[in-house]
Amino acid sequence: MRQQPLRERLEQMRAELAAAAAADPNNSTLQSLHEQTLAAIVEVEAPGDTVLDTEFQRGLPAVIKEFEASHPHLTLAMMRVMDVLNGIGL
Repeated sequence: MRQQPLRERLEQMRAELAAAAAADPNNSTLQSLHEQTLAAIVEVEAPGDTVLDTEFQRGLPAVIKEFEASHPHLTLAMMRVMDVLNGIGL
């Protein structure tokens, strides 16, 4: 699997999530997504095939809709992760 592009996009998403969570520390969705993103980064770095949490992957479209107005940079980062996942067939 081409892990480097996915890892880079996940890191960008993690950075945007950290900024959004710092601005809105009581948002449980941001906190949960941040934890899921950290777990996805660990999975991508692990040797062998990468199998990301399906809840993480399936949940991205809904979260994108939820945050598209309030967190446009985060939304863009999530869309880039989805593009990479779609490109590698996950």
